[in-house]
Amino acid sequence: MSTNKSNKTRIYIFVIVTIIGCVLACSSIIPNDYLKLLLVMGALGYGLFGIMKGLSQSSSSEETVLEEKE
Repeated sequence: MSTNKSNKTRIYIFVIVTIIGCVLACSSIIPNDYLKLLLVMGALGYGLFGIMKGLSQSSSSEETVLEEKE
């Protein structure tokens, strides 16, 4: 039960990192375009990878619990 809550918290953190990457991409906070590109691609890549990893783990753990009940 606690791993499911922790997993949801991690997914929320990755969503926030992805949103920060989108905000950085659309703003002029960082004047250097190449530095902005690196930061945005890093934030988006890290955020999306974390979201996909978190969502795939939650579905596989639910399948394991269902198989154990049968």
